[in-house]
Order: sequence, then C-alpha cells, then structure tokens
Amino acid sequence: MMNRNKKDNEVYILGSESGNNGKKFFNKGLLIFLCVLFILISAILFFVLNQKEQTPEYYFEPEQSAQQSTPVATRDNIEKIEDLPYTEVFEENTSDLPLMIYVPRNATMTLMVGMPDKTDTSIVFAAMAADIRKDNMQIVGDFVLSGKQLARGTAKMGYAAITDNNVTVGVGKTTPLLQQAIDNNGYFFRQYPLVANGELIENKLKNKSIRRALAVRNGTVIIAESKNRISFHDFSQALIDVGISDAIYLVGGDAFGWYHDNNHVRHELGTELSDIPENISYIIWR
Repeated sequence: MMNRNKKDNEVYILGSESGNNGKKFFNKGLLIFLCVLFILISAILFFVLNQKEQTPEYYFEPEQSAQQSTPVATRDNIEKIEDLPYTEVFEENTSDLPLMIYVPRNATMTLMVGMPDKTDTSIVFAAMAADIRKDNMQIVGDFVLSGKQLARGTAKMGYAAITDNNVTVGVGKTTPLLQQAIDNNGYFFRQYPLVANGELIENKLKNKSIRRALAVRNGTVIIAESKNRISFHDFSQALIDVGISDAIYLVGGDAFGWYHDNNHVRHELGTELSDIPENISYIIWR
C-alpha cells in the first residue's frame, strides 16, 4: 500500500522536456542564420570593393580599341571630324514613291571621263553623268572637261555647270555658263531636264526604271534616286514633292556608282560594267 501511495503522490510537469528541446533548437537555428547572414554580407562587401578596383572586361571592346586609325570624337578633335568629307544618306517618302537622298558633305564636285578609281578613298560620291551615243560611242550633248570642250549638242536641254566650285543645275538650249566653264577651266554636261524652278518638265520617254537625278534642294546640291522603277513624270513629281527646285537626269537603272558614309564605309550603287566604254563620264565629290 505504501508503495502505491508513493507513486500516486509523485508530481510530473508535463511538457517540460519537450520545451527544453524546443528552446535548444531555436537557439541553434538562430546561430546558424546569423552565421549565414554574416557570410553573405562579407561576400557582398568583398564583391563591391573589388569591382571598384578592377577594370571591367568587354567582349568586343579590345578589338575595337586596338583600331588606332579610327578617329575618336573628343573635345579636341570633334571639329576636325565634322570637316571630313562624307555622304549623308536618308530616305524620304512622298506620294507612295520612296526616294533615297544623298548629300555629299564637305566635298567639291567635279566631272571626269573614264572610270573613277574605286580604291581612291578621297572620293565620297561617284555617279555616271552624261549619256553615250550607241552608234559612235561619243558623249551626248555639250561636254566640257577642265575648260576643254569634248562634245557639242543640245538634244538634251538640261545641264549642270561647275565654275569656281559653284554648281548650277538648269535648263536651256543656250546658256552663258557653257562659255564660262570653257574660260575658267570648269566643267559642263547635258542631260534630260526634270525640274526647273519648281516646275515639272515632261520628257517623251515613258518607260519605267530606277531613276537618278542631280538636284538642288534649298540651295544644296544633292543626288536623288528612286527606290522603285518609275516613269520620268512620276520621278519629276516626286522630286518636286520633297522640295527640289531644279533637277536634271543622271544615267539611272543599274548604272554603277558608290559613296562613303560618315563612317567612311563604301557602299555601291547599281552594277559594275564588265566592258567599260572609253567615253564614260562621272560626276564625283571629293
């Protein structure tokens, strides 16, 4: 009896052992969390401090930085870069007839007979100028090269005259600019007229082709080219719609030419001839 009563009088605190175990588990978890947090903060601080001290590596930059010949636009040489000759190129759309506009910058226009040298990096734009007769392979219309008249004729009344580095685009069977070009070692050639004083000039040819023109826009001499095959009439109207005041035709279609952009990368126009006529002529800017 005494043994049973002793057992009955013993007092147990329920949950005391599980409570101690939970407290120990909590303390251990907190310690691990603080250790991990310390390691993460240390790693982040180490990474940030090292980023400030090291020069970052780039995938493409080493090859580009090695190109010492490429001018860099800095405060000291930016004016010099802006003065380098190049061709500005942009597209304009009007009446659903897209045109490519080429504007030679910081360059002087001249005329030449023969194929220009494609390796001449001073040429920033080159395009065929006067046409050639199919029967005798002679230049069509009045043509003056450095003051020397190489051809005569007014079958095409449009003209471009270059005297004292001034370019005039106009229309007329006669013009004093022809003699001025001869007297002043200038240049002169004839082509189909397209626009005169903002007015459309009709031409008899009705076929469609890629068209190219020497034109004047707001006092600046430019080259305009159709992106699609169009008629003379539609080409002339498109030129007027983009603000061209005067324009004459240049040999279009797939006539070969090229230009250098503002990065001095050469882009070709048309298709190069395998058999080049002796009297082929070009206008060039350099």
